[in-house]
Formats: sequence, C-alpha cells, structure tokens
Amino acid sequence: MIENIKMDYFYQDDSDIEKIAELYCMTFLTADYSHEDKGNAVKNLRKHAGYEGFVGIKSRDEAGNVIGFAYGYTSLPNQFYREKIADQLPEDQIDSWLYDCFEFVELAVHHSYKRLGVASKLHDALLANTNCKTAVLTTGVKNKPAVNLYRKKGWELIKNDAPVISEANLQVIMGKILNEMKS
Repeated sequence: MIENIKMDYFYQDDSDIEKIAELYCMTFLTADYSHEDKGNAVKNLRKHAGYEGFVGIKSRDEAGNVIGFAYGYTSLPNQFYREKIADQLPEDQIDSWLYDCFEFVELAVHHSYKRLGVASKLHDALLANTNCKTAVLTTGVKNKPAVNLYRKKGWELIKNDAPVISEANLQVIMGKILNEMKS
C-alpha cells in the first residue's frame, strides 16, 4: 500500500490546494469544520506558499486522492510565527536556532493512512529540499504521536510548555540541525 503512494511538490495555485486545505481542516480543526474554515485554510496555504524558501510536498494514493502534505519556508525576522517563537527563547537560542532557519510549518496525514510511514516520507522529502542550517517546529504538548515522530527523526526539544500563541494551547518548540558545516 505505501509503495503506491506518490509524492509531488505543491505550489500557490496548485490544482490540489482545496484538497490540501480540506485535509488541513480535517486534521487540525473539528470534524464539522465550515466552508469558511476551508476558505481560510486555502487563503493561508496560498499566503505561505508565497513566502521565501517555500517547499510544499503532497502525497496521493493510487486513486489520486490527497492523503498527506507537509510544508515549510525560510524563517525570517518579522514573520508572525517566527516572532512568536523568538518571544519564547533566550537570545543565544534565537541566534543558534532562528538564524538561517527553515520553519517546518505543517504535516498532516489522512486518518486512514496513519502509522503507515506516510508522515515519515513527507518529513524526509520536505527537509531534503532545504539548504538552511537549522529547522524549527512547534506542536501541541499533548500531541505525543507527532513529538515521538520528530524525536525519532532527530529533532531535539528546545522548549516545553511554550505559550507560542496562547496559554490555553501550550506547544513544544523543537529544533533540528540540518547542515552543521554551513556558515
């Protein structure tokens, strides 16, 4: 089954952008997400796809259905989420983690394809396409499957229980060194 999964890049005006947004909503919002939620997801995906260093990877099953995606972009000063992460870190960690950094923004896999290696393949393909020195990501402190996947992939905990967006939704901030030789 996993051997029939196809991986492709996706872009701002990709023909699958609505399907990617739908999977985003199914994964990160409630099951009864609205048409407005999906529209906002499309808008956000297109905005992010326009960022410097954007890389988007989508996976499809043998029937062509979008079953997963991952994306990120170069982390730059004055970007909303980068500044939220920087607010959580001391200056030395900002310098070591956020300078020449790739933000690993989203990774989602359709529920019927979980635990089959799709997330791992998306993760690896996404990071293979960046030349940054480091990468950072955030995920919910209670999202044990994600934290475990990232740890298995060599990510380290930078900060636990970080109120990146709000006190009600604590995150872990994780980092990965991608290219130690880069200056």
